[in-house]
Amino acid sequence: MFVISDVTFDHIAKEIDVISSGNISCMFSYQEDIVSKMLSVESDDFKGIDVLFIHSDQVFHNRPSEWQKVFCNTLLHFSSQLSNITILVSNSLTGAFKTPPFKGSFGNSFDVAYLFSAEISSLLERSNIFVFDFLSILKKLGENNCYNYPVGHLYQMPYTKKAIGAIAEAVVNQSEWLFGEEKKVIVLDCDNTLWKGIVGEDGINGIYCNKDAEGIIHYHFQEFLKGKKEEGFLLCICSKNNEKDVQEAFEKKKFVLKWDDFIIRKINWNDKVANMKEIAAELNVGTDSFIFVDDNKYELDFVSNSLKGITCIEFTEDYTNFIALINRFEFKKKLVLKDDIAKTEQYIKQQQRAGEEQNYENIDEFIKSLEIKMDIRLNDTADLERLSQMTGKTNQFNFNKQPYTSEQLNNFIVDRGRLYSLSVSDKFGDYGTVGLIMIKPAGNKKEVVLENFLMSCRALGKKIEDSFLNFVLQDIKENSLQLASVKFIRTEKNIPAENFYNKIKNETNHFRTATSVL
Repeated sequence: MFVISDVTFDHIAKEIDVISSGNISCMFSYQEDIVSKMLSVESDDFKGIDVLFIHSDQVFHNRPSEWQKVFCNTLLHFSSQLSNITILVSNSLTGAFKTPPFKGSFGNSFDVAYLFSAEISSLLERSNIFVFDFLSILKKLGENNCYNYPVGHLYQMPYTKKAIGAIAEAVVNQSEWLFGEEKKVIVLDCDNTLWKGIVGEDGINGIYCNKDAEGIIHYHFQEFLKGKKEEGFLLCICSKNNEKDVQEAFEKKKFVLKWDDFIIRKINWNDKVANMKEIAAELNVGTDSFIFVDDNKYELDFVSNSLKGITCIEFTEDYTNFIALINRFEFKKKLVLKDDIAKTEQYIKQQQRAGEEQNYENIDEFIKSLEIKMDIRLNDTADLERLSQMTGKTNQFNFNKQPYTSEQLNNFIVDRGRLYSLSVSDKFGDYGTVGLIMIKPAGNKKEVVLENFLMSCRALGKKIEDSFLNFVLQDIKENSLQLASVKFIRTEKNIPAENFYNKIKNETNHFRTATSVL
């Protein structure tokens, strides 16, 4: 991480190093005229930098709004020059000393958002810019607890020890989230988590999830989870209970969540690790993509110690802890697209396909019965956001785990690359956009390199990947191009991709002269 800031960042950088145990190195450039700094740098100045943190504290500096608008527009230009670098920018914009008439104001934060609405909208459209919510830290701690103004104005070191710790922790959490794998599945206990009380002991009338004081925290948690489902998270139940009791609770109580909101329900007396493994197998995802929420610390420790990479969160009756829970980065998505919104429905269709497969002894007959339709598009810029998302999220069938922003994919096309995207549907419904193959020019004008091949796991096992690749190879041939090499990088998770790569390498002439990067 490289930091450009208009306040001294040394103490925060040191705290970041302590919190992250040295996993995040923080190089710091202090520049009071931060606009001039951005205008003077070259892209080569940031070689090897994964994330650039730009922190201009206008709450402290109170520069005129005209200057802040210039800062935003300079940042917009700056980010376009550094499209390969993720930029984390503080949201510290203020109205400075300009205040509207009291009757014309809806409050400071709303006035500031309105004042800078055009600049904020332009910055949010940049695929490589993410916002660091600095203002929420001020709100949580209180301005007077964050700033030491006398020291700040003397030495440009405005932050208190409490603020330094909070800022550093937030920077580390967001950085780890930016470069980590997004979570996909939220697995939930029932008793004293989705509702207050134990349904098997207290009965239907003895559990609470409503707007009254006794059930309000659980009611709000279910509202939160409903929103997460709409963003594309898959909801599952893992509860030691009698299934009949739990289902009756959902049928008779006016919960926010309904029985059918949960894609898989493991309600039994088996240990929760075994149930988690079954959920992962049925969804064809790793347990490291799970968030598990339970009120029982023993269960949380057991699951956490047994399943690598899973996020386990304790649910308590403390509302302050609840607010902290819902603001955790594990529950956030970098981008929500139409494919995400339809995620639960897509997995329901997948379960229906799996159920029908049991009726066939021959896999080819089953595939034929699906009536699969493929839509392959070349250099379709309308779908770049979804394709970008796939490069970051797809693990199992991914030749080259290299994330791309939508702008980088667009540049790939501009640089004479061939970007093939695949959408699939069958008699059960639409899979959405599920495949990507990237072909880029090699040194010779007629030679090309297969830079990446990835497929969503929900499309695997139906020979769609074979058909997609064969189409691309045929298209290359028809355009008088020759495949010179295939880039393949082994990861801990892409064994299905490696198996396919080895099969094709042995069976297909196009791959016999190809080289792999392992």
